[in-house]
Amino acid sequence: MANPKLRILLVDEEHSRLLSIEKNLSGLGYSRVAPLTSLRDLLAILDNALSTFDLLIIHQAVLDNAGEVLEHSVRSSSAIKHLLVYQGNTLQVLSSVEFSPSPMRLSLPCPPDRESIRQVMGFIDSVDSHEVYGKTRVSV
Repeated sequence: MANPKLRILLVDEEHSRLLSIEKNLSGLGYSRVAPLTSLRDLLAILDNALSTFDLLIIHQAVLDNAGEVLEHSVRSSSAIKHLLVYQGNTLQVLSSVEFSPSPMRLSLPCPPDRESIRQVMGFIDSVDSHEVYGKTRVSV
């Protein structure tokens, strides 16, 4: 079952892809999705975040256009628990960060479809603890 409290950032410069992914997330029960069309907007949100976001879903082209320093800044941001970078079908687990109990760094070779989003969100939903509004919630 979807955890509707999960906070998700979604970044893609192509509006139709952005809407498609947002629609899939909404159809799976995730309503706290912030769709963004630029790296500038993402950086502003990350710089001013009062609590962490559970997932950042971002198109690789946005990171490629950012340059190495900004890409590293996004990938290592303490305001993001999990990261899904997509280009175009298989999930690959990338490196993790130390601040989160069960961080995930994933890569997709294509834009995520409903099934791949369902699989990723199923894992994130099942993580034993989430930081929600600055407090740790432990699932039992």
